[in-house]
Amino acid sequence: MQTYVAEIDGRAIFAFRSIDDACAQAWLDIHTVMRRRLERIESDGQRIWNGRTQILARKAEPSQAEAWSKLCGEVADRDPREDPDYITLWLIPTSDEQRPNKDPETNEPLPEESGSNSTKPSSVRTRRS
Repeated sequence: MQTYVAEIDGRAIFAFRSIDDACAQAWLDIHTVMRRRLERIESDGQRIWNGRTQILARKAEPSQAEAWSKLCGEVADRDPREDPDYITLWLIPTSDEQRPNKDPETNEPLPEESGSNSTKPSSVRTRRS
């Protein structure tokens, strides 16, 4: 698996894992849950995606791949059963209201990067079909 980035209008939106270039693009083209989320949430007061602009997959730059790996390690430390290839890393601040403020299993506060409108990377789990 390799780390890829979803880009909209030249802006890196999130990092994710895929087998190759074709599979990465296909996942972006058909992943309804992520596409709906991109239409709904905002970054810097603007919707991330208008529902029409093409979402492009490209290989992650070294710093983006490193950020994904770091978050993956943090997730694995919290839950070793989590499959790292299903971790999606936001590369931009978002207003994603789906992010919990507490860990659902431990009821402990999540690290700062999971807060709303965070400028630090955070994750969302996306199961692939």
